[in-house]
Amino acid sequence: MIKTDFVVSGDYGVNCFLVYDDTAKKAIIIDPGCDGTKVINKIEELNLKPELLINTHGHFDHIFSDDVIRNKYNIPLAIHKLDTEMLRNANFNYSESTDEPITINNPDIIFNTDETKKTSFCEYSVIHTPGHSKGSVCILIENILFAGDTIFYDSVGRTDLFGGSYETLISSLQKIKILPKGTEIFPGHGPFTTLERELQYNRYLMTAAENL
Repeated sequence: MIKTDFVVSGDYGVNCFLVYDDTAKKAIIIDPGCDGTKVINKIEELNLKPELLINTHGHFDHIFSDDVIRNKYNIPLAIHKLDTEMLRNANFNYSESTDEPITINNPDIIFNTDETKKTSFCEYSVIHTPGHSKGSVCILIENILFAGDTIFYDSVGRTDLFGGSYETLISSLQKIKILPKGTEIFPGHGPFTTLERELQYNRYLMTAAENL
């Protein structure tokens, strides 16, 4: 049985998700945020065995602990090809303006387009949703969409940063709105929601629907 847990990692309130097999305890980590110790403590508490680390995009508040986590568990890091340069450039990932500018070692797995991949315990779909950044992706596992900063409760991610585009984001939302209405949305920040709810109340998703 696949289960999901999470911690809010770092001062920027990133939702770091742990998706795992409740029997084998194999796990995927999505967006470790800035507090790697907190993430590791949760992994140890649940007795998990991570096998993959995924970044939904390359902004520092989501990637800061990448190397801490991947070195601790000797696991590969995956990110979309269009955000790989953000890992290597503190200016592009916006950590240059903080007290701790960071760069991350090269990823091990590069997403190229919309695709379905497998781990030892589940399939996951990579949905390329540019707009917040060029390489933003959402990860769909069963009926849960791990949405990064593409869509939030009643809102969407900002589009004024490097690689961002409002028009592109609205276009990307069309990929989300056609998912089953019962899809749960677990965003990169803030409360969880459902696609059914967002179709009713999220004006950005309604704009995407109008543009179909």
